[in-house]
Amino acid sequence: MHDHSDCCASHPRRDFLLGVAGAAGASLVIAGGAQAAEQAAPVAAGRAAAGVRIDTHAHLWPVEYLDFLEKNGSTGTPVARNIRATDSAEDLKARFAMMDAAGVQMQVLSASPQILQTDDAAACLTAAKMINDTYARLVGQYPDRFMAYGAVPLPHVDEAIAEARRCVEELGFLGISLNTLVANKTIADPAYLPFYAEMDRLGAVIYIHPTGCGTLSPMVNDFRLEWVVGAPFEDSLAALQLLKADIPHKFPNIKFHVAHLGGVVAFLMQRIEDNYTGWKAFPRSPTAELKKMWFDTANFHGPALRCIADTFGTDKLLLGSDFPYFQDELYTRIVTYIEESKLPPETCEAILSGNVRRLYDLDKKRA
Repeated sequence: MHDHSDCCASHPRRDFLLGVAGAAGASLVIAGGAQAAEQAAPVAAGRAAAGVRIDTHAHLWPVEYLDFLEKNGSTGTPVARNIRATDSAEDLKARFAMMDAAGVQMQVLSASPQILQTDDAAACLTAAKMINDTYARLVGQYPDRFMAYGAVPLPHVDEAIAEARRCVEELGFLGISLNTLVANKTIADPAYLPFYAEMDRLGAVIYIHPTGCGTLSPMVNDFRLEWVVGAPFEDSLAALQLLKADIPHKFPNIKFHVAHLGGVVAFLMQRIEDNYTGWKAFPRSPTAELKKMWFDTANFHGPALRCIADTFGTDKLLLGSDFPYFQDELYTRIVTYIEESKLPPETCEAILSGNVRRLYDLDKKRA
């Protein structure tokens, strides 16, 4: 079975970040291991306090984790290496400095798309536990800086259910991160219905993130467009596949969080809805179903943000960066592009800090 993390093996993203890291590296070297990292993490006014800006789309991958993926068949790890995205003291200091410069207090960590998806259930489970335990340690060490989505060993459904329960019920994670494709299967495959049933029981958030596979299309991959446009196309297709399978309706307690403004669904919404009203291409109104989903703002184009706001409303839009692929001044832009989007100030503030509290039920958790 193919490991879809190798879809991420293209290098334009990595090459850009290597240049950024190299230019900044001399000023970021610190000593003292964990103690230095701890000193680099200023304490906010309580975990996820009201008004705190939370970046819901951020990644972190320890070197040892990426090594394990590679040892077990993944060829997609180069795009995640050497870009200030590890749990080292040096990389955490750089990350916290960028968050401070942008006025972002917290990040929600996720391992996607670096998740092992092979025939070896034991290896996939070991990898998921490895990254989940890392995130649990970091959340415990920096409770005012990090929250997390868990990884699960799909396509192995029983193991995925057990690990998801551990993430949500024992580790206190916000939900589960899924790739848009799992071992050459859509996430809407009927084989995964028992997994969704358990996520529904847990009332979990499921975060949908692309793999970089270019939708398995030569029209994308032959021209190395897998991250340029392929990733948001993956977001769009995954969301629509879930609707075609009626999964959000069957499992109403799941809250779906889709990356990158949901790709192009807002822009194409009238066409999509027409295919429902005219040809019953979906079991129920896709507009109504998509309005129930949450979308992060890792897009950075003001008109695109206004498009989704006009199409679905603004109450389910969430701050997102796609860190580490946007760093330094581009990380600051994740906030400024929202503030400069011509949306009302109160709407911008809800996107930056208010909406996320409802998705994760943070006020209840703080009580």
